Amino acid sequence: MGLRDAGRLAANTYTRAAASARDKFAEYFVSEQGRLPWKEAVVRRGAREREVAPFQPVPGHVPEMTAELVATLSHDQQLLYRLALAVQTGDMSDSVARQRIGPLNHARWLTLGARVLRLYVSTESPSDSLRLLVQFLVTHYVPVWFCIRRHPDCTDGAKNFHRSVELLRELPEMIQEVVRPVLQRNGYWAHPEQVLLAMVADGDAGVRQEAVRHIQAARQRETEDVRPFRLPELNFSASAYTEVISWSPPESVTQPPLLRHLTDEQLQAIEHSPLQLPNYPVHTQAVERAVRTVTEACLAVRGEEARHGYITARLKHRRCHPVFASKKDFQIC
Repeated sequence: MGLRDAGRLAANTYTRAAASARDKFAEYFVSEQGRLPWKEAVVRRGAREREVAPFQPVPGHVPEMTAELVATLSHDQQLLYRLALAVQTGDMSDSVARQRIGPLNHARWLTLGARVLRLYVSTESPSDSLRLLVQFLVTHYVPVWFCIRRHPDCTDGAKNFHRSVELLRELPEMIQEVVRPVLQRNGYWAHPEQVLLAMVADGDAGVRQEAVRHIQAARQRETEDVRPFRLPELNFSASAYTEVISWSPPESVTQPPLLRHLTDEQLQAIEHSPLQLPNYPVHTQAVERAVRTVTEACLAVRGEEARHGYITARLKHRRCHPVFASKKDFQIC
């Protein structure tokens, strides 16, 4: 009878069933029953790219996360987590090995990291450069990424940054020399204002008392001039997030804008109980998505009301249809 022409779907995406059928065809053509000399080289090249070679586990700090938290991640984020965990433990499941990695994006290192990990487990004799990249991924990049994901509030920013500094010290010196300048010029969450935000919400009363003392002194020095925002010199040997920076000279310490509304009595009360702040996110991924959506709205419609309608409709559609690969994913909101 032959194969029926299925025709084209509404988009250029394919279903999981189609991907499974493709893999079965590939397996058939490289088997003894279906192999053909003129096809074998092409098909086997694609099959080899998916095969997992015997690889050495790479010790790292990829955290064990609950299934509920993993379920909140996107496909690319879940794949990066599972690949990193597999490289760390040495146990790569077939289901993870066969998952498709998302396209490369110059603004995000996530899919590039996943591709490097996937390359490592498929290489029988990885080069020293590849080993170094994988070591950096499972020791620093992936653990810090998911540390931020698990602790996403503004009061966690300085602690997350210190965790990055801690993990950096476990890497070879040649990698540290490359990463230190990057952390130094991006040390915004190590600014005294951000460190003070973490300190006023800390569970340690001594840390909170020190924060109150710094803020009270900063209020006495305040003037009507615009405060300068300068990145501090980082202490890469710090054992606590409060030691990542130097608190001198005192003029370099200013109070966080989020605390300016507090009265002196409310500020003093922080010594006895941690301050509860709104859950402002520590990361900018949501901001990046919002900027893209607003830009698309400006190109599509004209006027403030039309832009607002376009944006809210887009956001509602994304909540209703987080995945839309086939008709079965369609639902009426």
